[in-house]
Amino acid sequence: MSSLYPLLAYNLFGKYYEKKRLDFFGLRHSLLKNRMDMAYDVYMSCALLTSIISSFVALIGISFIMLIFGVPDIRATRIMFPAWVEPLLQYKSIFLGLLFVVIFTAMVFIVVYKLFQVYPSIMAGDRKRRIDSMLPYAVNYMSAMSGAGVLPVDLFRSLATNDIYGEMSVECRYLVRDLEILGQDLVSAMKNLAVTTPSSALQDFLQGAITVVTSGGQLESYFRIKTDQYIMENRQSQKEFLETLGLLGETYVTAFVAGPLFLVVVISIMSIMGNAQMAFLYIIIYALIPIGSIMYVVVISMLTPEA
Repeated sequence: MSSLYPLLAYNLFGKYYEKKRLDFFGLRHSLLKNRMDMAYDVYMSCALLTSIISSFVALIGISFIMLIFGVPDIRATRIMFPAWVEPLLQYKSIFLGLLFVVIFTAMVFIVVYKLFQVYPSIMAGDRKRRIDSMLPYAVNYMSAMSGAGVLPVDLFRSLATNDIYGEMSVECRYLVRDLEILGQDLVSAMKNLAVTTPSSALQDFLQGAITVVTSGGQLESYFRIKTDQYIMENRQSQKEFLETLGLLGETYVTAFVAGPLFLVVVISIMSIMGNAQMAFLYIIIYALIPIGSIMYVVVISMLTPEA
């Protein structure tokens, strides 16, 4: 079923997107960085078909809701409805219902379509973060294997089959694919990987390795130097993360613990005296504190480096 849907979408809209190859250059590069085995025209055909289906479902849903609850009433004023439309006010409910349906359906279509366009770049950014977090450990592994006399090709092949290194293993699999299936040499395979990887750190590492290989140097020494460099950088990034985490913790206590607690006490006392609205208390307890806490969890989750 999963393979039939892209085929159906491509048969419907593929010819349209085949002519717009240059318009989707950034999307094609993001798909390549995200390692999505799907051509851009197939992907955008799926995006368009999904947007149409989603908007159709939204059309049925909003129409059903309006049939149950009715159309929201908007009072006629001189600003909103000039005098010349007064004879048409008897059709106001029909007009507003159609307007809401059209606007909501169009919004759903646009949002779904745009989400499909930005999704590959978002996922490529997530892969970049995971590659950068595993790169120091992968380079350390490569340094140890190289010191044991393992050839560079066998080294990358071993790393590609070692799933403990996560996305680094995935990147090495594409390098091994270029070597074993496409018949390229090691330098060409590393150049291709440097161009397609979303990680600038891995790209820099590969460019250095290419320079060492083409100049006749020893990869073992290069791996050892990069290992020491990445260990120092990793320690520094961990130190900066702990400092940032401490600052975020202090901010959270001030903004969403002590601050709301003070406001709750003040509003409670003022409400007893009859000078405060209880609605503000409900907003603080049921909206400000939960939403703020969720936002902090998301921010910390995004900033936390993967071990």
